[in-house]
Amino acid sequence: MKKIINLGIRVAIALIYIYGGFIFFKINYNDHQKIETLKASGISAEAVVKEMKMTDDGICPYAEFVTVSNHTGNVTGNSNSSYNVGDVVMVKYNPENLDEAAIESDLNSNTFNFNKSVFGSALFCAICFLVAVFTLFSKKFRFQV
Repeated sequence: MKKIINLGIRVAIALIYIYGGFIFFKINYNDHQKIETLKASGISAEAVVKEMKMTDDGICPYAEFVTVSNHTGNVTGNSNSSYNVGDVVMVKYNPENLDEAAIESDLNSNTFNFNKSVFGSALFCAICFLVAVFTLFSKKFRFQV
């Protein structure tokens, strides 16, 4: 009976690791797809940096732009951007959803950012898979019931 309970706990923990890794990968992959879609089919516009805002990531440029249909949109850049108030920057935006907008230089710098890259999330998913395999098959991993 103890072996069955031990196996059940191992399987449950392994499934949690695999599911968690998959969810993390899926979220980052969706973010990556949005960035790639914006790069490929976003509409370019000039924006003016209105202020530097304090966010969780640090101090980020906040810029406003006008679309081709005369709507006003805004975008917050990355904290590693070196812009000042009054600078003119190029942005890309989705005409169907103005919340999907980014400063062009930030779009190009996101490629190697761990949080936004498919490679980073695939690596995390692989680590979760290895931990799940270790949990299932290691003789050193035991529960006392």
